[in-house]
Amino acid sequence: MTREVHTLRMDPRRLLALTVASVMLIAGAGCAGDEAPDTAAPSTPTDASPASASEPSEPAGLAIDCQGSAGPTVVLEAGLDTGGDTFSSLAARVAGTTRVCTYDRAGIGASPALAPSDPDPWPGSSADALAEALAAEGEEPPYVVLGWSYGGMVAQAFATRHPDLTSGLVLEDSSVPEQFVDKIWDDIDWEDGGRVVDEQVTLDEIGTVDFGGLPVVVLTQDQLPKRLKGAWSRYQDRLASASTNAVHVLADGSPHEIHVAAEDLVLQVVEEVAAAVQADDPLAPCDDRFARAGGRCVGGAA
Repeated sequence: MTREVHTLRMDPRRLLALTVASVMLIAGAGCAGDEAPDTAAPSTPTDASPASASEPSEPAGLAIDCQGSAGPTVVLEAGLDTGGDTFSSLAARVAGTTRVCTYDRAGIGASPALAPSDPDPWPGSSADALAEALAAEGEEPPYVVLGWSYGGMVAQAFATRHPDLTSGLVLEDSSVPEQFVDKIWDDIDWEDGGRVVDEQVTLDEIGTVDFGGLPVVVLTQDQLPKRLKGAWSRYQDRLASASTNAVHVLADGSPHEIHVAAEDLVLQVVEEVAAAVQADDPLAPCDDRFARAGGRCVGGAA
């Protein structure tokens, strides 16, 4: 099922959470960093009504668009309150080498909103809804999932809740549950699709993750202010250490939206993970292979 591209309206209050690299933009797109990651650097929701960790709260019928044919299917997961069309350029290029899908979470873009009676969303409910939407589209698992900003937490939840459907991860400047409790991120409005994200369920369910030997590339921005940089680096190092088959790459000079500022680097990383999955090989050790695209390997597989 294909969908039209929808233009999201930026709302100053949300933008604030979208670009942590430039000092706190004002964008309603929802990412994890720029000034702080997620929703533009700091993207954080407020309280949310308790949701059942086992029940998906997102409705069926999410707007999804897939293209390309070869290789494993790559799924691109956008940031907080941001539609899949943020990946339009990247998706077109990925489709040249492997199949790729973009989509809108509930209440975003062309996807229907949650019903008032539904629990507030959290990354796990969004991951469950994504698994259902991909199955309804007839997309063959397992999938390589790229999650940007808040979408990085959805990708983490997808890998832990649906390990049989996940063959690889790319975590692009991914948000982490620590942002809900770390005071330096207290100016983030964690809202997605018109609903407040359930922070407590997120902390309980993906406060720690273990990806086993799953191929994982952690991509980290390079434009955070000093007061945020140390914490962000620790978060990203933790994610890389959650897999025995991971590489941590710094996007030199890039802000939070690495897929926009350093698209060649993100493309290289996605293609590398997809190739490793297809060949059933581990990722290559950390070296200088990302330099030409503006990346620098800072840790991971030895």
